[in-house]
Amino acid sequence: MTKAVEAMSGGNFVIEFFPGGAVAPATKEFDALDRGIVEMAQTGMHYNMDKFSTGGLFNIICGGPTPMAYITWYLEGGGQDLIQELFTDYNVMGLSVLTIGRAEMFGYSNTPLETMADFKGLKFRTAGDWGEVLTEYFGASVIFLPGGEIYEAMQRGVIDAFEFSSPSVNVPFGFNEIAKYAVFPGIHAPGVLMPALVNKDAFNKLPDGFKVILEHAILAECLRNHLVESDQDAWGVEQHRKMGMEIISLSEDVQKEIEAAAADFYGKRSAEDEFFGKVYNSVNAYKTALGETNTLQFPYYR
Repeated sequence: MTKAVEAMSGGNFVIEFFPGGAVAPATKEFDALDRGIVEMAQTGMHYNMDKFSTGGLFNIICGGPTPMAYITWYLEGGGQDLIQELFTDYNVMGLSVLTIGRAEMFGYSNTPLETMADFKGLKFRTAGDWGEVLTEYFGASVIFLPGGEIYEAMQRGVIDAFEFSSPSVNVPFGFNEIAKYAVFPGIHAPGVLMPALVNKDAFNKLPDGFKVILEHAILAECLRNHLVESDQDAWGVEQHRKMGMEIISLSEDVQKEIEAAAADFYGKRSAEDEFFGKVYNSVNAYKTALGETNTLQFPYYR
């Protein structure tokens, strides 16, 4: 994306890239962005639940929309306006969507995870709303760790099991090397949305033409990333099989059990927090409406 911006601007708009953890601690990029230490960042909003109770709704919704429904809601169904409302007191704004990820893997474990009873007392690495659902409804002992710390924590027994991302993203971390079981599908994270976050002051100082270039480059990169991940996930699944891992698919009944627990969790949160309810009801209504339309439009193998 940074190279595209530079090329489209004739070399006049240059974005300096820093890997995660180089400027701000991993998962704490929002603070650096708000203070102007960095001017643009990609980070999961569910890493900022200490500031925003609604953070997870702008990143991963347990039992929520799949990728295309999620990004359509955000860009066309009012999601982008809601995130600006969320950021009213911060020097940050959301600009388009930088990543719309495919469903994550449900998890990795050395013991089968086939029913939700298997989570009772399990030291499980996850983040965001799913972590709260696992704790409240299924008795898991949830631990949060940045992605780069998961491998060693699993090897040392600090955690019993974990989830992180989609198959093709997980393989480069070596996660297919350290567990016996790979569990699907990602009902806890059926779509992963990451808005591009920019510092308001820095963005407002850009010439209008550069603003347009940046917004279009972000959305183009979002599509390219989604296509690459879609293409590579079949490879990722095969890498798990090559390591001798056993693939477990959750039954439809278990998936519905998780969906029901998540709906109850979000319903309670919505009753307690007006803005939370506003965002959740917006995205959930959009998911339902678009799902009904897709059922009518697409063949059964959609």
